[in-house]
Amino acid sequence: MKVRTSALLLCLVAGGCWGLGAAASEPAEVLGQPVPSADAVEVQETIITRLLDQYAEERGIAAEPVEVDALQVKMRRDMAARGPAADDDLTAEERAEVDAMKRDMARGIIRQWKINKALYAEYGGRIIYQQLGPEPLDAYRQFLRQREADGAFAIRDQAIETSFWRYFTDDSIHDFMAPGSADEARAFAVPPWE
Repeated sequence: MKVRTSALLLCLVAGGCWGLGAAASEPAEVLGQPVPSADAVEVQETIITRLLDQYAEERGIAAEPVEVDALQVKMRRDMAARGPAADDDLTAEERAEVDAMKRDMARGIIRQWKINKALYAEYGGRIIYQQLGPEPLDAYRQFLRQREADGAFAIRDQAIETSFWRYFTDDSIHDFMAPGSADEARAFAVPPWE
């Protein structure tokens, strides 16, 4: 019992119990909680989401209502330029549900852009094109390596770990903004709601 108690005390002082208890059977852990999935994509999404949520909370990053309103106006203007709306025949209840989803989407786009801007300001590096805005790929990799070294997450399954890091290390799967280009200069200078 003394060995087990010493091991438990040691892991508590070190900030995590990486081999004791139920978490040891899980393929990964993030912020002290097991990631119960063995699916590599789910593990990656869970780890990144929780770490970015924590990052945003620590830095007070959030989408402000005025920004959400401005982005929604911009999105409506862009859609009107493309032609008639497909949701003209919705009931009032359905329209309210669609409007709520659009507002949530706008809030998510703004929050993610702000997180990406903050990561880029902190870590720099190359930026890739993504459907919902620029993504500072090198900054993500550095942030995640630092968080891993700090013990914020651990991946115990080798295949999942390889899959996790591939997105951040395999340049062939990304379309990078040219260094010094107008796109790179504008990436985090112009908010999506402007």
